[in-house]
Amino acid sequence: MDQISNFGDLRTLKYCAFCGGETGTRDHCPSRVFLDQPFPENLPVVPACVECNSSFSKDEEYLACLISCVLAGTTDPDRVGREKVAKILRRKHALRSKLESSITVIEGNIIFEPEHDRVKAVLTKLAQGHALFELHESVAREPDDISVFPLLSLTEQQRIDFDQPVTAEVWPEIGSRAMQRMLTGQDMDPTGWIVVQPNMYRYAASAVGYIEVRIIINEYVGCVAQWE
Repeated sequence: MDQISNFGDLRTLKYCAFCGGETGTRDHCPSRVFLDQPFPENLPVVPACVECNSSFSKDEEYLACLISCVLAGTTDPDRVGREKVAKILRRKHALRSKLESSITVIEGNIIFEPEHDRVKAVLTKLAQGHALFELHESVAREPDDISVFPLLSLTEQQRIDFDQPVTAEVWPEIGSRAMQRMLTGQDMDPTGWIVVQPNMYRYAASAVGYIEVRIIINEYVGCVAQWE
């Protein structure tokens, strides 16, 4: 990703993107656990308090490992597709055991039962960061509505609707990255998604009378978060 400077009101960046408290650190959004090396240059970074910056790490690792294990159909580190995840599974036996215990086999199909609260917490955090980074809008609270789903669970029409660019009803804040991208198309694919790393992570943030953030991880997990 190329660097786009933010020219919005800097007072918005004095507070944690996730809780709205005093900030003292910065956090990558998305976390690098969802990306493979070599990392893209100039990854999005948002202000964060020390507690928020550290408290999500285990849940982010859990979600990254869960997705890779689901895609591989196993928790075997030698068979998952991402070496980063394989290293985590080899090192963190408790995490691997937790994922293993969530498996059920139904008619020969391996099903992982996710810890929904942890998954929702991570996706909420990511969406909050994207809203601040792109729209210069602080949404340091629970979304008014959030849905998380495997893309494979969508019908053909639902997938078409999800993949369509979100048409803004109002202009983003002047100076925000979203405003600049509207004018240049920088880092955006033809459908309007911002691609952090191909096939690994992309998102779209818009103001359509409300704040909406859409996220796709590993072209497998989708999310829509909305704030009034």
